[in-house]
Amino acid sequence: MQKKITALLVHDRPEPMGTIRHALECQFIETQSVKTCGEVQQALSGCRPPHVVFTDPQLPDGSWEDIVRFATEAPSFVNVIVVSDVVDIALYLESIQRGAFDFIVPPLPLTDLTYVVHSAVEKTLRRRETPLSIVARA
Repeated sequence: MQKKITALLVHDRPEPMGTIRHALECQFIETQSVKTCGEVQQALSGCRPPHVVFTDPQLPDGSWEDIVRFATEAPSFVNVIVVSDVVDIALYLESIQRGAFDFIVPPLPLTDLTYVVHSAVEKTLRRRETPLSIVARA
């Protein structure tokens, strides 16, 4: 039986997340949208957190850093992808160094977005299947 893959989109504006949502749904990934860090924290603290989170860099009540922190506190492994409007090398480096899986700047060719999503979900699934004691030593 194949597992249902889920993604959480964190944004307070329609684009570029609308385009990302469409691309995800074309890959049969179930999506949900929220607008605040509080909503993200609630979604990630449940017993079935999403596999991947796409987040705007800035939110009304926080930033991508809060989202990464919530993901590390989730009961199951979650990957976070920061979605920016502009190429910002400093933000890219900081987000990766602080635990984001990737940093993207739409529009992306569908093949590139598909690759990023597939890689993030694959890593999430592997980490969720690996016993915690092995992950802690890695």
